[in-house]
This record gives sequence, structure tokens and C-alpha cells, in this order.
Amino acid sequence: MNDDMRAGLAEIEAKLELLRRTETEHGFGVTIEGPLEPADVPELPAGVTEVFRLFSHLAGDYFRFRQPEEIQDPDAWAKRRWIENCPLGDPLVIGWELHGIPADLLEDINGGGPIRLDLNDGSVYYVDPDDYVFMYKHVDIEEIDSEDFADDVVTFFNHYVLGERYPRLVEGVLGAGAVTATDRKGRHRDRWMRLLSAAGLLAA
Repeated sequence: MNDDMRAGLAEIEAKLELLRRTETEHGFGVTIEGPLEPADVPELPAGVTEVFRLFSHLAGDYFRFRQPEEIQDPDAWAKRRWIENCPLGDPLVIGWELHGIPADLLEDINGGGPIRLDLNDGSVYYVDPDDYVFMYKHVDIEEIDSEDFADDVVTFFNHYVLGERYPRLVEGVLGAGAVTATDRKGRHRDRWMRLLSAAGLLAA
């Protein structure tokens, strides 16, 4: 792990503490859960285990990010369920979009379209689920459109989940309208966006 990643991890840790204080003060209703203390898994890209040693679950109204069960320790990784002939090389799912999914359904599923981490280069991206299914069924297709967010998981969480690029994540996955959408009271529809704004983390 390089120095930039170490610095990013320290920033994530500080931001999580700030967000916990801000959530306690305002009560937006977001989820910020502590880590499950994952052990080192040598096969994972740099930063993955270290990030999830800082938290296990973050969620607002638009997204949910959870530590994958299969990275808890080497034994869990060895038992990982692989997707046969995955057109994306069977990446690691680290989050899901939640927009428009009824709350009662979220008791049984993690969410909708997944946010993925490439196990070869560590980058984080999103592929529309319909495009994924089409590519899975048509193996002769070699390229697929994707929203590419960060070259590594530390940068992704530091800037796209906990920082100033969160609106870019929202736009890339849910569309531009979701970035400014408000409810009948004039509040942003996404409580995570409200939390970041109240904590002063949306300023570039």
C-alpha cells in the first residue's frame, strides 16, 4: 500500500467520526456501522481490507455499502461463490443502489444495481444491470459501457462516498435528476446527501 492510500485511510477515519457526530446531532436516519474486524486476505487488491476495518455498513436512501462476507478472512474467501462465465471477470460487489426500492423489499435484499470492484486492478465502477445481463447472454460482445469512479477503493470511499464527489456517484448511477431531487418539505431526498452537506463534506 502506498502513502496516498495510507493518507486516504486516515481521512476516511476522520470523516466517519465527523459523520457519526453529525448524525447524532441531526438524526437524519442514515446507517453507519462499525467494522467486523476482517483478517488479511492476500488475494484482495490493496486497501480493500483496510477500508473495511473502518466500517462495515454505510447507507442512506440512494446507496448501501457493506463489507462483503467473503472478505472476512482467508477461509471465507476460499469458499467464495464464483459466477461462472461472468463477463466482468467476477468482480467483488461492495455496494448497491437503493433508489425506488420499497423499504420492505430491502429487508430481504441488499439493493438494486451493484457497485463493483475489479479484482485485477482494484478500480470501482458501475454497470447498468440490463447491460450486464445482455452481455452475459451474448458472449461475443467484448465491451460494455460502465461508469468508472476511482482507481482504488480508498479513493472511492474517501471522495465518492464520504466526500465532494458524492454527487458524481449519484449522477453516474441514478442520473442527473437525483442529484438535486427534493421532497415536499424541500429537503434533499437522500439522507446521505443531507448528512454530507451538514458535515461540510460536499465542498470541493
